[in-house]
Amino acid sequence: MDVDDRRRYFIVGSVILEIVQPLFRTRLENDYRSKGMGSLQAFLSTLPVIHILFHLRHGNAYCCKDNRNCRNNSKLPLIYCQWDLLYTETPGQPGHNCHCKFTANPVQVNELDITLVSLILLNCCHLGPSEKNAVRKLRRYKNDYLSHNTKGKINETEYKSLWRDLTNFVLQLDPNKQDDLIRIEKRPLDEGSFEYSQETE
Repeated sequence: MDVDDRRRYFIVGSVILEIVQPLFRTRLENDYRSKGMGSLQAFLSTLPVIHILFHLRHGNAYCCKDNRNCRNNSKLPLIYCQWDLLYTETPGQPGHNCHCKFTANPVQVNELDITLVSLILLNCCHLGPSEKNAVRKLRRYKNDYLSHNTKGKINETEYKSLWRDLTNFVLQLDPNKQDDLIRIEKRPLDEGSFEYSQETE
């Protein structure tokens, strides 16, 4: 395998795991704290948030509360393991399919992976159009170049345009990340650390 292709993959993966993921988590935390909530659990317990997330996991459901705002999404992007991380079903009420039978778990922000935190950011937080676009693009880069990259390499041509876009979207969300981006791009290849960090996500 070309060492440079492997190194480029390592750089992009490091940016995703070391900069993008914490950046998304911080953005979510800042959003709910700005609304006077001291924890992610409190945020997840609010009616608008649980209602939105419920309909991103459960199709063809109409809630007993706020049923005018029920959405029957054709795609259900919130998968069961993500929903179960966030909420626990309260026993009772058999046959009742509504968000009111779920309670938010005491989950911490650092337990959310990029996919889940980006889903919450895009659907439950106040983001401007450019922020939404940056979150969507960065999540797509994570999927395209890290999660679904079975070869573990990125060629030079692809990397040049990717690096420009990747850094641009990171800096849109936090202009103070320039030095971190430079540090990651210049550091030597340490595959052991990178593979360990991937396994722990």
